[in-house]
Amino acid sequence: MPRIDFPRQKLSRRKKTQKWGEECIEAGLGLVGIYDHTRRSSRFKKKRNYDLYNGKFDKQDLEYVTDPLGLGSTAELPATLQYYDVVSPIFNLLFGEEAKRTFSVIVRSINEEAITSKESEKKNRVVGLFKGIMQAAVEELTQGQQAGSPQEQQAILQQAQQNIPEELKRIEKYFDYDYQDMNESTANKLLNYLERQQHLKVKFAKGWEDALIAGEEIYCIEEVSNEPTVRRVNPLEFYCLLPHNDDYVDNADVIVEDTFMSINTVLDNFYEDLSPSQIDKLEKEQGNRGTVDSKSIVNYPNPEKLYIQNREGTDNNDSNLFNYYDQDGNIRVTKVVWKSMRKVGKLTYFDELGLKQERVVDESYQPNTEVGESISYMWINEYWEGTKIGQDTYINIQVRPQQFRHMDNLSICSSGYVGTIYNANNAQSVSLMDRLVPWIYMYITLWYRLELAIAANQGKIALIDLSLIPDGWEIEKWMYYAQSMKFGFVDSFNEGKKGQSTGKLAGNISTQNKVLDMETGNFIQQHIQLLEFTENKIQTLAGVTRQRLGSITSSELVGTTERAVQQSSHITEKWYEVHNATKVRVLQTILDVSKDVYRGKTKKFQYVTDNLATMTFNLMGDKFGYSEYGVFVSNSSQDLQALEALKSLTQAALQNDKMSISDVISIYNSSSLSDIRNKIEVSEKEANQKIMQAQQMQLQQQQKQRQDQRDIDLAKIKLEQDRQDREDARNKQDNDTKIEIAKMNANKRQ
Repeated sequence: MPRIDFPRQKLSRRKKTQKWGEECIEAGLGLVGIYDHTRRSSRFKKKRNYDLYNGKFDKQDLEYVTDPLGLGSTAELPATLQYYDVVSPIFNLLFGEEAKRTFSVIVRSINEEAITSKESEKKNRVVGLFKGIMQAAVEELTQGQQAGSPQEQQAILQQAQQNIPEELKRIEKYFDYDYQDMNESTANKLLNYLERQQHLKVKFAKGWEDALIAGEEIYCIEEVSNEPTVRRVNPLEFYCLLPHNDDYVDNADVIVEDTFMSINTVLDNFYEDLSPSQIDKLEKEQGNRGTVDSKSIVNYPNPEKLYIQNREGTDNNDSNLFNYYDQDGNIRVTKVVWKSMRKVGKLTYFDELGLKQERVVDESYQPNTEVGESISYMWINEYWEGTKIGQDTYINIQVRPQQFRHMDNLSICSSGYVGTIYNANNAQSVSLMDRLVPWIYMYITLWYRLELAIAANQGKIALIDLSLIPDGWEIEKWMYYAQSMKFGFVDSFNEGKKGQSTGKLAGNISTQNKVLDMETGNFIQQHIQLLEFTENKIQTLAGVTRQRLGSITSSELVGTTERAVQQSSHITEKWYEVHNATKVRVLQTILDVSKDVYRGKTKKFQYVTDNLATMTFNLMGDKFGYSEYGVFVSNSSQDLQALEALKSLTQAALQNDKMSISDVISIYNSSSLSDIRNKIEVSEKEANQKIMQAQQMQLQQQQKQRQDQRDIDLAKIKLEQDRQDREDARNKQDNDTKIEIAKMNANKRQ
């Protein structure tokens, strides 16, 4: 039996030997099968929940229904206790909703120096803005003094003053939403790359399933082959010792992963750490796994059957839990991570300028007192790790490579495991499936009783007096005529031939046949109503009503349905918020691992975005690792509502020329509300520019039309004037002609 108490951890580095590490691993193994001192639910409950979701259940849980008298297999009833699925639509809906939800993250540098640099850049932009605007105004005023009135110069100055608030708003918005320094830009691109390279959406989806079914989701973030990796941890193979009042696995004092691997998988994972002799030993032990004696290894039974037998409330410290092979020959592999202590010194010294400085040094550092160095020692936390394979093969007993320390507190460190225990709150964790289990068993029980009721429902059975059947007729012949011809023959004197009734008329005997009523329709209907009640209760308790599942009656109004769906979403929103917070911690941790992995390296990355654009970037390890980053996420619920509202408004926007088809495609392909907002703002600016250009063209066209009309009017006036002049000239010529004729006539008379 492994020991549960841990060896002493407040030891110097030289005392932390291989033997000490092996003792720590064996102490960590004591957590396997122990649950009463933690807030995590038992492995039995988790396994039961996974089985219920997959359509399986342990019939022992309902023996009080199938065998209330304890008769065992001797009592056979015309019904089978089997699983009837009622919860998978609820869970599948929640799984699908989480897959559709937006998860917009942005990385920002949170160390003081990066913030100061950003403020300085913002100040320079504002000062440059004022200088640029005033310089342009001075140049215009200088030109206005040569060719312009004082009123025009005053207008130029006023226009420059009006531009300042608009430009300030633009700069403020840029620094609030778009500005990134080089490290922030690299961190955002690296996070996008890792999200695709590590398939984080798929892993987060599996973690979401664990959260709803098992009540916890756990991830391991560590360096594998010089690359940061994220691995989803199976809650059935995970054990930990949580700090008091802490529901986060991140800072657990002891963490144990207990699983089984084939020898080939062991080589895939530990080929660099296992020596040839250790591999030979594991292979030999695997070959002897079937023998049973005091010196060899006991065959390990099926772990699933084992934990079904070790039901809640029984002693889980079964000796079989600590054997090393399962029925398929897989080797038991146990990884233990524990929090130890480390001795460090705070060195005080004077630099070249004579200023007093401090830095942290290792416990082995020897201060130089001749130059004024002094040292004070202190103890801080430090995570160690080790792996046990098979019976007694121990490897990788070492300080955990990434400690995830804080700049302002040297003792705070994290294990590299990120996980959340749901709904602990000073009690044992309760998952959504845990809340539904009693009602699921009630549903299965009601179906079992309904099946018994249907089997017992024989309807009305007619009781036919055999004395009425004519002599010489078989029952089958009489039944044939009764069923095919719809009438039956009756010999009224048949009974009169027997016994004391001989010679008497059979008509004196009653010919009324009786009916045995075996109808249980009301009883069946009651069970159907109870089944419907239980199903509604399960949906209400889960927060997923029939309206949210898409079951809407014709009598329901649109507003009533929307209200029911909205209220239902409020019930499940808590689960989503805790899940999103866990994802943020995973992304934060993978960035911290990346800083350590890529320190001192220069590497090129390439990935394809959601709109199939190829994105490439360079990562400078030293500069990237210098900053401390924070991952911030938007409100996914509000983003989802906004996205749905935007999608519903796209049709109207297209009809009113407020949006192009490419903008609609961008909205449907984008999962970030801020990205959509920026694209719509650019589209609106382009649309406004097009409208302004169209208005200017229309104004110019109107001006041209007015000018053309004026030219036409002037031409008409000129033509009329020319015509009038010609008319006046003709009239004058006619008058002159008439005068000459008159003169000639006068001269002639004279």
